[in-house]
Amino acid sequence: MNVKSKKKRSFLQQAKKFGRQGQRGRGTNIAQDQYDYLVRVLERWKAPFEEDEERSIFVSNVFKQMEGDERNFAGNQLASRVIELLLPHAQADVLVKFTKELTQDLRIICTDQFGSHVVEKLAILTAFSKLEEREEMLTWLRKLCRFLANNFEDFSSNVYASHLLRTCIQCITGMRPENKEKNRSKQFESKQTAGYDILNKYQFKGDPDLEECLDILNHNVVNLEPSLLQLEQCSAVVQTYLACTSLAAKSTVLKSTLKELLEKIFYSNLEFIEHPALVRLLESILEFSSGHEKMFFKIHKKLFNGRLLELSTHDQGNFAVQRFFENILTAEMFSLCWAEVASSVEKILASGYTGVVLAVVKSCVKLKSDQAAVLKQLGAALHCDESLEQLAPACIKLMIVERLTEDLPVHLHGSLILQELLKFSKPIQVSLFNPPGTTQELLKEGLARKLAGELVSLSCSKHGSRAFEALWNSSSLKSKQIMVEELSQQESILRSHQFGKYVYQKCAVSVWKHQKEDWNQIITRSDKDMELFKDILGDVGKEKKEIDIKEKRKSEVKEEENETKKIKLENPETPTEEENKEKKKKKKKMKSYLDDL
Repeated sequence: MNVKSKKKRSFLQQAKKFGRQGQRGRGTNIAQDQYDYLVRVLERWKAPFEEDEERSIFVSNVFKQMEGDERNFAGNQLASRVIELLLPHAQADVLVKFTKELTQDLRIICTDQFGSHVVEKLAILTAFSKLEEREEMLTWLRKLCRFLANNFEDFSSNVYASHLLRTCIQCITGMRPENKEKNRSKQFESKQTAGYDILNKYQFKGDPDLEECLDILNHNVVNLEPSLLQLEQCSAVVQTYLACTSLAAKSTVLKSTLKELLEKIFYSNLEFIEHPALVRLLESILEFSSGHEKMFFKIHKKLFNGRLLELSTHDQGNFAVQRFFENILTAEMFSLCWAEVASSVEKILASGYTGVVLAVVKSCVKLKSDQAAVLKQLGAALHCDESLEQLAPACIKLMIVERLTEDLPVHLHGSLILQELLKFSKPIQVSLFNPPGTTQELLKEGLARKLAGELVSLSCSKHGSRAFEALWNSSSLKSKQIMVEELSQQESILRSHQFGKYVYQKCAVSVWKHQKEDWNQIITRSDKDMELFKDILGDVGKEKKEIDIKEKRKSEVKEEENETKKIKLENPETPTEEENKEKKKKKKKMKSYLDDL
């Protein structure tokens, strides 16, 4: 029986709960009235301000309440969160006060669970935003960065200081690499404090003191004890260093660092594969060494040549193989590496390491190498080498043809592999697709036919819908007619599905079903021109109308709240009993924006 998981409380909800229980969060101790005040501040911050001036006054008054006790507030769980939220909107003198208070004992604050986050945000604001007190803040940033660089070994392995160290590397190099983890997870993104990711205009380019800090960093990175790099925190710090020096075009520094790490950590110890942190570091090294041909060839010779199959079926090693194939430089090297794993594609898939096969196909497309051979071996692995008619559905579900069933879900890597197959540029023998031919167009039409019966399930999958869209965009009008006819048989399913509705609209299924004579005209138009046909596309207009109704209701709720509740900016007061009763009555209305921290 499926049990619906209980929705996790937001930070604000948890803070309110702790306040009612007389608790005041983790970290340094603050008075109960201070804690209650900060809860109200956080609650007010979630509601919009009518004017920027109103927000500025509010922020100023909150920081006045912390004046003289910044260090203690920064070390408290709730207070540090409030500080992080409000700092981007604070006056320069507030930032200066915090830097002075948090510099008195840097070692303690850098390793503090909550205070380190405040220091981190101060560093970002100093390095990547224009400030009035520029010179004073630069002096503080220099001191902080030099201290962290000099204590690299200690701080790189500390769970809290390592995050601060990674930020300071960005401040030293002036580069802010894209956070890959953030892109992978909305949940991760929701835990971040808004307002800092957009700051990327470096203020201190060419500063000699910060350049000297970069030299210190480089020296300490290459002299790290190998055992430390087996720790996740330390590995992540070094990866950030490589990414920043690469973006900063510090080619000489980057190249020497890569060589040192390879010689010291990887070439001399092939057991690195048993340590996840080292594998992740190797993934970064493969990415940043791809521009250095001789180095990459040596990596292949020392680490991957003769071991590709072994690594491809290893829990950790398969990730390194994926990055290796994605960064291969030449068609000659790809052919050599492909020959090593070609006969074992089925074994790799059966082991569950499907990302390796996807990386191979991607590299095959990028380098325009061995495409016919890759297609043949993939067909053999899925047991459809004698009749490629079943390759498309077998690929999408990554299942051998003997076990293909309609209820099997679309496989993420399978759908992505199919998208890559559609990009093959060399003529591919597809005579077994029926009818025979050697062109890309026949391949795509053949795929459309062989996906018959699977199009709806494909469209109702997050990644499968993308594979369908790739196929649709590259198909002829005749093939599109075949596909939309099948989709129209289950119109209601598509229309109501989270992902299927996009396919439903893109393919104008409703028009095909009810006004077929207009379909050709609509489907051959560009997406921009299709806006003209909203009135006959049906659900597009209906969906917009529903959104408008919801937005109107939110606006009404907001106006009602503004009339019935006024929070004083200088000192938010504790709600009265009558206000509490009113809150309970309107709880559902307020939830939309108060409980989304």
